[in-house]
Amino acid sequence: MIKNLQDFLAGLLFLALGVGFGWAASRHALGSAAQMGPGYVPLLLGLVLGLLGLLILFKALTFEALGGGRVRHWGWGPLLRLLGGLLWLALCSGPAQWPWIGAWFTGWPTLGLAAGVSGLVLAVVPGEPGGASGRVWLWAVALAAVVCALWIGPLGLDLPLWPTRALR
Repeated sequence: MIKNLQDFLAGLLFLALGVGFGWAASRHALGSAAQMGPGYVPLLLGLVLGLLGLLILFKALTFEALGGGRVRHWGWGPLLRLLGGLLWLALCSGPAQWPWIGAWFTGWPTLGLAAGVSGLVLAVVPGEPGGASGRVWLWAVALAAVVCALWIGPLGLDLPLWPTRALR
């Protein structure tokens, strides 16, 4: 019997994400601890996330919370804004970064990381830039600038920072 619904749902989410990361990492070469392949760290993170999910599930099934740990409010608005912002960031990174669906978006332009991070910030940060949450917007824009600077600077990652071809 479930004694804490919030922890039970959180444990299921962590377990599902851990299994998903492990499955995605299994498509890449693992290598060894001395010479790590591209799938090594995601596999380890997936395992840790899955174990954390199992621990939270165990806690939810054995320890009772006040009020049964009911979920009072799901927060669909912030969840949909976050998922929409992440989808926008994924689409801006270009179809080559998503090989399992990249063929569907072959003719689409790559908008780049600057447009992707800006769209993600606009989707996720609540309020308006000039309103009461102006400080949050300032920090969000600063974070977006730091991400873009790190992208082209010391990290040297191979995703485009700016649009690669003009929209038609």
